[in-house]
Amino acid sequence: MVRAYLTRTAAPNAMACPYVLDSPHGVRPDRGMKLHYTDGSPYARKVRIVLLEKGLPFEPANRGSVPMTAPWPGPTRAVPVLEDKGQTIWESDVIVDYILKTYPGAPAATDTPPLAPWLVRPDREWEDRTTLATLSTCAASMINLRFLWVDGLTAENSDYLTQQRARVEQCLDWLETRVTDEGFAPGWLSVMDLAFICPMDFALTRGVMNWRGRKKLDALFDRYRTRPSLIATQLNPSPPISPRYELERRPA
Repeated sequence: MVRAYLTRTAAPNAMACPYVLDSPHGVRPDRGMKLHYTDGSPYARKVRIVLLEKGLPFEPANRGSVPMTAPWPGPTRAVPVLEDKGQTIWESDVIVDYILKTYPGAPAATDTPPLAPWLVRPDREWEDRTTLATLSTCAASMINLRFLWVDGLTAENSDYLTQQRARVEQCLDWLETRVTDEGFAPGWLSVMDLAFICPMDFALTRGVMNWRGRKKLDALFDRYRTRPSLIATQLNPSPPISPRYELERRPA
């Protein structure tokens, strides 16, 4: 058994990268719908892609440079948060479900395959909800690996992050057995596809881990790289990480 001892080091200067969504689909912000997001959030990116695919105008509110002490639009202090028709909604799958059900007739992008009109397939609800839950767990572990890396913690020096990385790998192995040659829902660009692509792109762009090496998941990731809604929401590479802590492992 070992214990980790942390020594704080000077934090690097924060770099704000404001991002204004300007879509190839011609979407422009208006005051009817407002989305709080950050450039780096794979969860918020999923919602932004759905809004673009649906052709729904919204006001983008980038909270990347907002001080941590500032008021937040939801109790979770996380993004995305959607404000629409007097309602405030958070958590990405809840927001996407709301968009698809509230605006079923909104004009969709003409790209092929089309965006699925549902969060989960009505005839495979529990199968798809299980897949979405696995994708969410995988994404959360991926994000833990990235943000604790900033504090000097990695899978090499933290038992917790060793478990997180193992969880990512095991989730991906399971997902490889579920995905088809046409994605998680053949004939559609599904929310499940987006829930896979966004955190995996986050992992590669932000240098978290190289998850590649699973044939069908690799093909799904590559299939949509040139889709306009994904190009319009590409992640900005982050500056090199300078850990805020130095970690030393000592015997218990």
